[in-house]
Amino acid sequence: MIDCHTHILPNLDDGSESLEMSVKALQQMSIGGVKAVICSSHYMVGTYKFSKDVYDARFKELEAEIRHHQIPITIYPGAEIYLTPNIADDIIKYRLTLADSNYILIETDLNGFPVDMHKNIFYLLRAGFRPILAHAERYVSVMKKTHEAKELINRNVYIQISAPSLIGGYGEKIKQTAWRLLNMGWAHFLGSDYHARSDYGAFFVAKDKIQEHIDNETMMLLTDTHPQAIIRNSKIDYEYVYVHSTSSHRTKLHI
Repeated sequence: MIDCHTHILPNLDDGSESLEMSVKALQQMSIGGVKAVICSSHYMVGTYKFSKDVYDARFKELEAEIRHHQIPITIYPGAEIYLTPNIADDIIKYRLTLADSNYILIETDLNGFPVDMHKNIFYLLRAGFRPILAHAERYVSVMKKTHEAKELINRNVYIQISAPSLIGGYGEKIKQTAWRLLNMGWAHFLGSDYHARSDYGAFFVAKDKIQEHIDNETMMLLTDTHPQAIIRNSKIDYEYVYVHSTSSHRTKLHI
């Protein structure tokens, strides 16, 4: 398994506060079967904005600790980027892509998509990036109208859902939205959004529930196949199931 959304690099954002905390988190991940982790620290102009030198130093320190403690996990660089006009300049300057690929993890206002969101995403697409919307189920816009996620997919945006959402960690409405996205085939990645401040178990529980309530292929797609594609910088299909709305029958595509 690969966790594509974490905040385990210490002292960069609201995630891990120390190398010790990060090591403990990685040990929990490894015990459960996670083999690779993308370190997607928040990058938000005015709140969390770090230089590439600082990020690289934190990353190398954590790599050294992983080797020292013999943890069988590979970490990859990345960022969770708050979407603003001209953010492409910072993405290029600070190399904020996931695992040095063309994929980027983006977020925006949870209370409602801003009016310039699609325009800003368009500029990222034109620049050659492959955007992934982080924790899509937590946006009020998606909770009110789940089809907003499908509209984003139609605009070449991938969708990531967070493990705690699937098991009620953010409330019932978000849980229902997350499962709706999954059942409709409107989710491409399962991430933990782990901030190293609690037990990591939600990722494993959510993974098992996807396997139980949908199937093993979908679970593998969201936790291994698609994250592997990020690391390899290879193309991911935007649609992988077809849902017959009259019978709620879910048919696999491209698997």
